[in-house]
Amino acid sequence: MRQFRRASIAVAALYIAVLASICSWIFAYVKQPPVVRTRLQYVASPPRVEPPPDKPDFAPIVVKPKVIPQGIHLDVRHFGNYNAYVLTVSDPRLISIVATKYMGEVGETVEQFVGDHHAVAGINGGSFTDTNWQGTGGQVQGIVISDGKVISSAVRPESVIGFTAAGKLISGTYTLAQLKSMNVTQALMFGPTLVQNGVGQIQGAGDWGYAPRTAIGQRADGTVIMIVTDGRELTGPNDIGASLGDIEHLMLSYGAVTAANLDGGSSATMVFDGQLVNQPTDILGERSVGTALIVR
Repeated sequence: MRQFRRASIAVAALYIAVLASICSWIFAYVKQPPVVRTRLQYVASPPRVEPPPDKPDFAPIVVKPKVIPQGIHLDVRHFGNYNAYVLTVSDPRLISIVATKYMGEVGETVEQFVGDHHAVAGINGGSFTDTNWQGTGGQVQGIVISDGKVISSAVRPESVIGFTAAGKLISGTYTLAQLKSMNVTQALMFGPTLVQNGVGQIQGAGDWGYAPRTAIGQRADGTVIMIVTDGRELTGPNDIGASLGDIEHLMLSYGAVTAANLDGGSSATMVFDGQLVNQPTDILGERSVGTALIVR
């Protein structure tokens, strides 16, 4: 029995030795595939490019006037707390008040008004219903007369800005009957009057604070002065806007004998020679308004 165990152990040892020899030969003479090690390299992503804040994009005007009549000039003025764009028009008969063609539904931008009438320039006009500052310009308020046609009327006297058939700018409180008797052919509702008979009407800065402004005035020789300003810090902390007193002084510096305030704030817009001149402060860019004053 002992001899059998010894023989079994010897056979097992021999088997292991042979198996080890075979394995050694395989690893020594059979070519193994190379081991491939992949190195990962982490590359930082480029910084994300964000659009500049409060810089809305404005679409180009579809219709650009071919010829600018003589006597029309644009000045750009820089003051401590606002920028002003001053358009002077020597012939007041070139100016018309126009109302949205979608009356009762929605207004139009000044660019659209200018394009509709193939005009040279335009600024926003008068009052419209603006409940919770969400008005679309479709509901004009007060008296509106366009090229002699009464678009909107009122029973009571209102603060009116307009032009007679001879091209004289008026600003004050009138009824529709009074305007007709004065041969007023262009009119809208807004205010207040800034300059009357060459005398400023605003005490100090006025009571309306600082904001983007739109205004219209006239010199003794008939030249019309249109002013639009930036504001609400759209172009920087030094761009808070103008007070009524600021606009009154600017009108007087241009020789105005009559001047009046138009709708400002988000509505303030000027277009000239196919370009949007100022930077409107409405979150969507240009605001739709009910009326505009255009230069044909």
